[in-house]
Amino acid sequence: MNENIIWMELARLPIAKVQDVLLARFVGRDEATKMGFPPAVLTRLTTVISELTRNVVQHAGCAGEIEIGKVAAGDKHGLRIIVSDKGKGITHPERFLEQGKAGLGSGLPGTRGLVDQFNLETAPGAGTRITVDFWQKKVVS
Repeated sequence: MNENIIWMELARLPIAKVQDVLLARFVGRDEATKMGFPPAVLTRLTTVISELTRNVVQHAGCAGEIEIGKVAAGDKHGLRIIVSDKGKGITHPERFLEQGKAGLGSGLPGTRGLVDQFNLETAPGAGTRITVDFWQKKVVS
């Protein structure tokens, strides 16, 4: 995700407990609704937000945050979600991204399959940052 992008932050929320997951889902869905995303995308978006923020609560060992914003790259426009923490990090991220390794919920492989763009940055002891994009589709008339 190194392209030239224009980013406008819409919300930044702490993620430390299950209630934060619920609030993040609500805020993300609300912002995507305002942008005109269709119901099927809203469902995918709330699933992704749930999965990524729950991972922070359950696995990071510390609080994290979610950033929700509008993003533009060239002629593409959409919604970007960034979930990050300064926790344990992931020792072998490639293992977590393999299809078929998901446990309860869709896991990272499932999450990657629900978004238009996915980027994972992590290192042991350095935390994790996952950025996902949902691009608005052009309506052909």
